[in-house]
Amino acid sequence: MFDRLGGLIDKLPGGLQKPILRELTPIRQLFLEQRPARLLLVGPEGQPAHAFLAALGTPELATGGTDNGWRSFFVSGRGEILILDARASSAAEFVAMGLERHRPDIVIFLGGEGIADPAWNESVRRAALADVPVIGMADREAFRMQARLASEHVLAGRALRVLVGGDPLCDEAICAALPLPAQLEFARVTNARRAQAHIAGSLLKSFSALCGVIGVQPIPLADMPILTALQTLMVGMIIHTAGRPFSARLVAEFLGALGFSIGAGLVLREGARAAVRIVPFWGNAVSGFVAGAGTYAIGKAAIAYFIEDLPIQETRKLFRTLRRRSGKM
Repeated sequence: MFDRLGGLIDKLPGGLQKPILRELTPIRQLFLEQRPARLLLVGPEGQPAHAFLAALGTPELATGGTDNGWRSFFVSGRGEILILDARASSAAEFVAMGLERHRPDIVIFLGGEGIADPAWNESVRRAALADVPVIGMADREAFRMQARLASEHVLAGRALRVLVGGDPLCDEAICAALPLPAQLEFARVTNARRAQAHIAGSLLKSFSALCGVIGVQPIPLADMPILTALQTLMVGMIIHTAGRPFSARLVAEFLGALGFSIGAGLVLREGARAAVRIVPFWGNAVSGFVAGAGTYAIGKAAIAYFIEDLPIQETRKLFRTLRRRSGKM
């Protein structure tokens, strides 16, 4: 679908291609360059790595093999997470090999009750050597400030976000700190709804902007195949982000359940152009707004249904409310 979309974009005027391709870049990185997230665990020795994943609300993961210290945790059909556990003093040799093998995407400092300042300092110092984002997870609120104070001179001004155990935003914070190619697999494997919503929100922003740019295209009817492909691709990617298998039939059934009509969208947008034909610029601008707003309504409905588990009746109401607010579809 992405390749087909590229072929359609090639048919647009050159001036429109650049802004469209710019919006497609993060989408390509998220989906076509997808790979496992690589997490480096530091801190005092404690619970095994799978206990950390369970603390995120992750369903039980299968344990795979190791590659130079990196252990795989996976869900069949959804992907895997690679973890290098540097907490044990006996793991120094494996950690050195692991860091040579892969650069971690993020460092997770797992704190605990009664950790002395030197322990925080040493663990964060080891994290700083990796030169990647750091997130601290402490057992109690009292350790949040301790973690920050102990890391100030070690991280040389780099931000350290400290989350207290049970923080409902933990999975989203980790996902947001990961590079784009690693975010999707993390969100799917952990079944982290907030992380999935974070990615879907990025998709919604990009696709709404894309459709708004294409809707400005002044050639009547020429943009409909591209808009339809974009909206279908967006819904399919939201389904995939939620950990469900994608199918064109599922997308079609969802759009049909919303009452979405391609024909109605065509009439409204072309009517908007015709109604202000005496001021061409505003005609195109109105059409672009309609295309972007319609795409936004579809995307918000898809997120509500496939990620937030809103019943289809409520999803349909949300879609219609957003459509009315935009004034057009």
